[in-house]
Amino acid sequence: MPDVRPDPLDSIIKRSRPQQGEPPEELSNPRNYLVFDRIGEPLDDPAGAFTEGPDGHMGVSDPQTVLGITVGAVEPVTPEAVESELATMRAADAKAGRDSSAYIPDWTALSGTPSLGPRIEPTRMVRRNGKRVRPECVIAPDNRSPYYPNAYPWSLVGRIFVWTDANSPDWAWRATASLLGTRTIMTASHVVPWGSSNWKALFVPAYYDGSSVYGSWAASWVTNAQGYSNHAQGDDMAVMRLDVPLGNNFGYFGFRTYNSAWEDQSVWTLPGYPGDKDYGQRPWLHLNFPIIDDDNDGAGVELEYRADTYDGQSGAPVFAWFNGSPDVVGTHSGCEDEFGEPDQNVAAGGNALTNLLHWARGTWP
Repeated sequence: MPDVRPDPLDSIIKRSRPQQGEPPEELSNPRNYLVFDRIGEPLDDPAGAFTEGPDGHMGVSDPQTVLGITVGAVEPVTPEAVESELATMRAADAKAGRDSSAYIPDWTALSGTPSLGPRIEPTRMVRRNGKRVRPECVIAPDNRSPYYPNAYPWSLVGRIFVWTDANSPDWAWRATASLLGTRTIMTASHVVPWGSSNWKALFVPAYYDGSSVYGSWAASWVTNAQGYSNHAQGDDMAVMRLDVPLGNNFGYFGFRTYNSAWEDQSVWTLPGYPGDKDYGQRPWLHLNFPIIDDDNDGAGVELEYRADTYDGQSGAPVFAWFNGSPDVVGTHSGCEDEFGEPDQNVAAGGNALTNLLHWARGTWP
């Protein structure tokens, strides 16, 4: 593997720039947020057809309408199947299967470090004896910071809402996902309701207090998903296809296979929407932490770190900058809590990640 090293922080900051123009008009198009009537026809005027409750759950204002696009049953792939399809792609394109750089649109602001946001702390949980409950896998001291996602690449990270029943007015769970291609987002495999034949999911990039910072319609429903359902933590990853090609306007992350030579370098960033901060309504991040170990696990590689995370951050990207490109090496899976070992969080990465992302970009242009 070539001796490619992550960019130092000072060189990243030098690349920062203000916004170069107005956001593309496509981001304000209500058609991005499709609302259907019960017979499956899209409404002519979707504005105002949905509501959002104080807890963030989305519903419809008219019982004759239903939000979004129903995704049918999806069959998860095996690593062998992905590699086989990639071999076919490589025969037609010699670049397929290699690391891939990010896309940075001309109009967007660019920032190596995001603008910090205000802290709105939820009520702390306490036991009956008054002792405070420490949230799982937030490793003292808590080094997370809130940020405002109005610049690239922070605008690429968003909240994903999943309905296990597409006809339900309320989503079943939420997580974090990020743009990795024109129509491709990446999240954790355990975010996908494998086996369901009537589910849907909505991705909202740059989510902040109920909608994208670029407007209520800057969102897209999911039309397909792929990943490894029988996963360990090393391959707990999935990709989803978006109905709206948001990557054309927002841009997207690059990606690369993790190299153990990068271990113990404090260059990695983990953003997302942890439920113990701002009730998951605003993004937080742990900036400039090291990956302390990597282990083969399942079809992928388990990347271990002591960056702070919480429920709702599953699927978040772990990335650093390489030659001016913010490249993802893993997608956050969860906490590894083993007896006699210190708490640590882990991401899924390795060739399983780069192969799956190359498959997605080639299949969902």
